Amino acid sequence: SSMWSSRLLRSAALGLALVAPLLLGGCSGFRPVYGDGGLIAQRLEFNYAKPGSRTDQIIIQELALRLGSGSNPDAPEIRISSAAGARGLTRTNVTKPGSHLEMSVRASYSVVTADGETLVSGTREASAAYVTSGQVIADEAAAKDATERAAREVAETIRLSILAQLAAPVREAALIQ
Repeated sequence: SSMWSSRLLRSAALGLALVAPLLLGGCSGFRPVYGDGGLIAQRLEFNYAKPGSRTDQIIIQELALRLGSGSNPDAPEIRISSAAGARGLTRTNVTKPGSHLEMSVRASYSVVTADGETLVSGTREASAAYVTSGQVIADEAAAKDATERAAREVAETIRLSILAQLAAPVREAALIQ
């Protein structure tokens, strides 16, 4: 929906606006954010809580791939709890019966330190459209595909949120050094 896309764009723009100063590094002696010795590269090592559902697992896999994971037991842990649900949009004409639906995935996330302190948390939602035709196997496959697409989109917004929320303290630390 357009409301969701504008929210996604705002979220992405906010994430970029907060991360951009880190990437540009305007002051002298500022080390690159990514790469060897980069500030975020040193900080972005996460453990992931065990997924409670298939949707949780998709989100965690995307985050581990795009945000990073490590083997350090003291690294912060990312916890995900998600739910998916479908809602009908419109019905196509009688000669070609089919239903247009939207699969929505809502996920709560938190980044928790080894000693139990919550660094960041929030909730994000995304949806993906799909069409059913009345053929059970095809309809189940379409719903599963839409769930996975929405889960990947949620993972990306969570990734941007975590980067944006963790960027502020990293930037302050960099300016102090």
